[in-house]
Amino acid sequence: MVEIDKILANIEYLPPFPAIISKALKRLKDPEISTDEIAEIVKFDQAIASNVLRLCNSSYFGLRRTVTNLNEALVYIGLSRLKQILLLTGFNQYFDIKLMGYETQKGELWKHSLSTSIIAENTRNIFKVSKNENIFISGLIHDVGKLVLGEFVAEAIQKIQNLVEKKEMTFLEAEKSVLSIDHAELGGKVLKMWNFPEEVINAVTKHHTPPVKDDSDLDNIIRLADSVSMEMGFGTAIDGQAYEIYSEICNQYGIKYNAFLKKVMEDSLEEIQQIESEYGDS
Repeated sequence: MVEIDKILANIEYLPPFPAIISKALKRLKDPEISTDEIAEIVKFDQAIASNVLRLCNSSYFGLRRTVTNLNEALVYIGLSRLKQILLLTGFNQYFDIKLMGYETQKGELWKHSLSTSIIAENTRNIFKVSKNENIFISGLIHDVGKLVLGEFVAEAIQKIQNLVEKKEMTFLEAEKSVLSIDHAELGGKVLKMWNFPEEVINAVTKHHTPPVKDDSDLDNIIRLADSVSMEMGFGTAIDGQAYEIYSEICNQYGIKYNAFLKKVMEDSLEEIQQIESEYGDS
């Protein structure tokens, strides 16, 4: 069994979250913030500026002319959409490698993360629960623990797969049995180190655990969106084995799982493809 201290020490080697993006996200919490003020912050980050302009000039908005001014582009896309761009741009750096242990091809985890964030937001609409700005980011980073745990999974993959196949464990159960910790629990520790909101930490930590009475809407939405993303084919070939599907969550919100699945797939597929085309395969 791998020593837990060795795994936790690897958290320190993750690159820090980009300062400009952190600053912009903090300023976006101010409801009185203007597009001009935000433009002054993000204009110094080439990746953010280019993503804003690319999105504004994409078929998604269907403008008749090309927009080259960042301030004008922000007016068109809106500050809510800008927040998504900031998060996507900020976290893209962490997935810009082939992740040992979980991916058979580079970009699998990034696609899964993108699709989970979009499915989560559409799930909120279907469930008719209050809008929550942490839904998108929780979906996007729910598997952040894999960035630390990947190399240890790669070394122990045969032991993990044997437990899945012979002991009929879920991948998560086998992961924890061999490594002392699973990627969901480790993800919560990473986000705590990065000072993320407590409800985001909880949703990430619990996204593979069975629902209980005191779980929040965010907890339920993220664990369900994660499993639906896998069902739609946006996952990794390795830990998709013996994956838990939390269909019973739908009953709490007054909708049958099959009806929910049909609706959320219809609502999400085109948007997932749109975001993929904007951000590539990482």
